[in-house]
Parts: sequence; structure tokens; C-alpha cells
Amino acid sequence: MQKKLLWLFGAMFLIPEILWSPVLNFYFEFFQSSRSSNVQPLRYNFLQNSDNLNYLKLVIFIQLIGLLLHTIFLIKNKKNINIKTINYLLLIISSFVVLFLVVFALYFATTFSINIM
Repeated sequence: MQKKLLWLFGAMFLIPEILWSPVLNFYFEFFQSSRSSNVQPLRYNFLQNSDNLNYLKLVIFIQLIGLLLHTIFLIKNKKNINIKTINYLLLIISSFVVLFLVVFALYFATTFSINIM
């Protein structure tokens, strides 16, 4: 049951990222904007339209919850996962790094969104 939940929470992050790449697009455009004023997205999708900012926030929030719960279950179920200690620590550290990146993307999307009435 715990491994199924681990896979479920991992899928909550991976499936939206594979389909629309909201976090990857955010960082690609973010680093590209520092070099030039012409910013091209990595992949075009409906979430980049300014009318769909609420959907973007929802998708990134679902990714955040999935990744957070995946990391919690990964830490909680260390005994059930057959990985060497060094690989386990690298997995936990990389989970926290990706979690931080998703939190920053969600913060940026909610704080600096353009709301035209």
C-alpha cells in the first residue's frame, strides 16, 4: 500500500510535467530572459496563455502537493525501500531540490501574475 501511494504521489508530479512542463518551461524562460528580450518557451501549451493563469497555478500546486507527499513517504518508508544509503541520500536531496524549485515557481506564478480586469 505504501509503495502504491509513493507511485501515486510521484505521478502527481510527473504526469503534468510530462504533458505540459509548467515548471520546466518556467525555468527555461526565466534563464532565457536574462540573456535576451525575445523569450521562447521550451514547449507551447495552453497553460502559457494569460487567460489560463488559474489553471497554471492549480497544476503547479498539484505538482507541489504530489512531490511533497512523495518526499514525506520516501523518508517515512526508508526500511521498505531497498536502496543503498548513499543512493537514498542522493534521492532525498534531489527531492528537496526539486521541491524547492517547484515552490519557487508556484510563488512566482501567484505573486507576479497579471490580473487584468
